Amino acid sequence: MLGAMLVFVPLAPADLAAWASGDDRAGRGFAATPGFLRTFGIARGDDEDADLTLLEIAALNGLLHHGVRIVAVCDTTDLTVDDSADAEADFGAVTLPPTGYGRVTSLFTDDADGAALAASVRDQVAGLNLPDAWDAEATRPLLADVDLLWHSSTEWERLSH
Repeated sequence: MLGAMLVFVPLAPADLAAWASGDDRAGRGFAATPGFLRTFGIARGDDEDADLTLLEIAALNGLLHHGVRIVAVCDTTDLTVDDSADAEADFGAVTLPPTGYGRVTSLFTDDADGAALAASVRDQVAGLNLPDAWDAEATRPLLADVDLLWHSSTEWERLSH
């Protein structure tokens, strides 16, 4: 178990709407676990670098599993590190316990140009797991050149359509 930390949660639009409408959310998220810090060579305490990397990881995971890059960032406790043989364990995969939407501090999505590039990348990496997609040539322009837009957690309705 890990203490309090930020968790980056990839979401489908319908999942965002359900969470914000009152359903607790549990499941996969990404956090600065010891394995993540080691894998990406990030020093403990370098929160900005860790957070930016985790945001990109969660966004790519969302693209692979939901077809879009929507990420909710929440502050939570009692996380369980997913240290199984899962290919995503070194990417900071954690199990988010049932968490209310009130713990969400921000949301991130693509603008129109980013969404168009993401759709193109999605088609090129379809069927890959997260580590392979992360290393794929097709994802480089998306990860290097497209910044996700920050939104307040109160803007969920506009983002969930």
